[in-house]
Amino acid sequence: MPSYSTTISSKGQVVVPSELRDRLGLKKGARASWTEENGRLVLTPIDRLLDEIQGSLKPRPGEPSMFEEHLRERKLQREREARRR
Repeated sequence: MPSYSTTISSKGQVVVPSELRDRLGLKKGARASWTEENGRLVLTPIDRLLDEIQGSLKPRPGEPSMFEEHLRERKLQREREARRR
């Protein structure tokens, strides 16, 4: 597996080498997620991440879906922010 070098800018930005962008089909504005695994940073394109987890979080009968739970949590977060103002 080839190795690539990049530099972290003063703003914490990194450039994904063009060969990797081309191979992975990453275009301008593509969203990605960073995770840390055993001291290594792993960059995962969001589209690929969604493809991997799609259908894996099906709720049990009578339980809210993760989507519904996320909406509920976001509503609570907005309410907390409104109270702070």
